[in-house]
Amino acid sequence: MGNALSPCFHSSRVSSVTLIFCEGTTRILTGKHIAGEIMFENQDKIVCHADSFFIGHPLPSLAFDDELIPGQTYFVLPIDRISCTHVLSAASLAALTRNSSSSPRPAPISFGACDPFQYVRAANGRILVKVAPEFIISLLKTSKEEEENDSSFLCSTPELKKHYQQLVGSREQTWSPKLETISEYKIKYPPRRLLGLEWKLKQENDA
Repeated sequence: MGNALSPCFHSSRVSSVTLIFCEGTTRILTGKHIAGEIMFENQDKIVCHADSFFIGHPLPSLAFDDELIPGQTYFVLPIDRISCTHVLSAASLAALTRNSSSSPRPAPISFGACDPFQYVRAANGRILVKVAPEFIISLLKTSKEEEENDSSFLCSTPELKKHYQQLVGSREQTWSPKLETISEYKIKYPPRRLLGLEWKLKQENDA
């Protein structure tokens, strides 16, 4: 009998939209909705598809009349923390930890067990650096916890940059034939330190 209820449960989840706000709260929507409804209710915020954050690419902000896709998750982010006109970088991600009630400086970041960056092979064959949605959620939680507690975390903003530098530096590794058919996978970070890697990544993608 439990198995008979399972399809209904999964159908309910697929037909709903999940909104995650910068304050750490979650809201579930059912039925058809457009991004403009959310932005009208939160006029100082933008709506972004949670699974479309790529380093070196513009923020995945939705237009006013874009429909929210059932089964997908979206972040509702404050405009004053992250600009939708600039490319996504380690610095702009760190800005998500800045709370408005205290210092304008970004709060320290806790990485925990989450790998912040992943490789994704795009449809055109290019390799993109994707920011894991779970990591963005952890950044938003960091911001909320900093407002409630002044205690510091072990990892700081430079640590975020180090993770990114190590990931991009590892792109020089040779691809394994077994991975050619895999669209997305996580990698280990090699101990490399390179300068100007964000610029290098953008230059390679533009080539």
